[in-house]
Amino acid sequence: MKTRYLNELIGPELLVKVRQADKQLIKKIVYDSRKADQSSLFVAISGYVTDGHQYLRQAMENGAIAAVVEKENKGISIPQYTVLNSRQALARIGSNFYNPEVDRLRLAGITGTNGKTTTSYLLRSVFTAAGLDSGLIGTIYYYIGTEKIKAWNTTPESIDIFEMLYKMSVRGQKACVIEASSHGLALHRLDCLPFEVAVFTNLSQDHLDFHPDFEDYYQAKKKLFALLKNGGRAVINQDDGYGRRLLNEIDQEKITFSTHQQAAVRALNWHSNLQGIRVEISTPQGNFHINSPLIGEFNVENILAATAAGIAMNFDLQTIQTGIEQVTRVPGRLEPVSVERNQMIIVDYSHTPDALQKALRVLSTMSKGDLWVVFGCGGDRDSKKRPLMGRIAEEGADHVIITSDNPRSESPAAIINDILSGMTDKNNATIEEDRAKAIRIALSTSKPGDTILVAGKGHEDYQEIKGVRYPFDDRQVIREELS
Repeated sequence: MKTRYLNELIGPELLVKVRQADKQLIKKIVYDSRKADQSSLFVAISGYVTDGHQYLRQAMENGAIAAVVEKENKGISIPQYTVLNSRQALARIGSNFYNPEVDRLRLAGITGTNGKTTTSYLLRSVFTAAGLDSGLIGTIYYYIGTEKIKAWNTTPESIDIFEMLYKMSVRGQKACVIEASSHGLALHRLDCLPFEVAVFTNLSQDHLDFHPDFEDYYQAKKKLFALLKNGGRAVINQDDGYGRRLLNEIDQEKITFSTHQQAAVRALNWHSNLQGIRVEISTPQGNFHINSPLIGEFNVENILAATAAGIAMNFDLQTIQTGIEQVTRVPGRLEPVSVERNQMIIVDYSHTPDALQKALRVLSTMSKGDLWVVFGCGGDRDSKKRPLMGRIAEEGADHVIITSDNPRSESPAAIINDILSGMTDKNNATIEEDRAKAIRIALSTSKPGDTILVAGKGHEDYQEIKGVRYPFDDRQVIREELS
């Protein structure tokens, strides 16, 4: 069991008041009072739903022997150490507790609106090809040693990340790929991590329910590059406007990638169809070809990002090629659903305007017949993107079926009306709030040769309605309907 003394975890630089932390043995660090037990340190975080400071007594009663707080509670008898920002303190304390083991890992962080998950799968496979057993922390699963854990957040709280990385290290893993969400970066969940490589994929509208404006969203993404350790390298998409801005604003060594411009890593030519992608890539180490079963131009971008990241980590081209070509699919990312039917049925996580537009553009070039799209928008999330997605669906597909995504606490009808407000002719859309019924409409009405895109949920196996998560998987609905 990992243990540290409290005075090794809390230095005077963290504290509002100059004070020497007690020499108490700490066996566990928690921010959830229910997980506190004997010899634990409780860090009170002010969240969006509740405030951890309200649970100091519960943490103490469960065995916590000290607390880190932003405001003291005079009715609590355990020592309280006051800090300006509990989240920042939690990351520093996690680093102090779980090192030196975490520092032994080679870390790669990937940020951007779209492409993080696919790029993370590709880069992890490159690590494997290089002989580096590695973990992954991202949107779909957390891979820790031989464990595969369903993800609860793209970027978990800092102490959770440090604990995962510690387990990877002691289990013999040598590296980890981490998806860096804007939420995670803004909330200090990745603070104190020594990244060897930081990758920027792109930036388009999303999460403006959390960020006050697009500039704040960009600045959150930019924080990842401040976490690069000495000698760390930035990998940046030169085709993206915010990527070009980032190139001018950071000082670290940079490796650019592009599908059509002069860049360090560049696609000289490429071809994509239902069988996959063939691309010739120019790099500082020479040219090489990749044959990937992934499809679509945006996956060319993801392949270039993984290639540039591999070069940034000093892997040879053969290793990079082998790793990328071994990724046959990424769950819920332009994932074909195998059915005995003369149609192409695709499930994709595209839940942003940019991602939906790119998915429809790719499929429109491959469809033998009409292109159908079934989609909705998430509740309690950025509402400004809803009309944009309505317009994109109308322009990019022959048939549009608007349904529910994860409505959460919002009215499904209200969300659908927001989507419809972006369409020039609302009568061109079929409305069905029940997502399973909406999918069935597309399956029963479409013709041989048509293509159906079921968008928005991808890998998710639930639907959240009024605070309850019900089992729901687009892929399973499709298979059951056609079985």
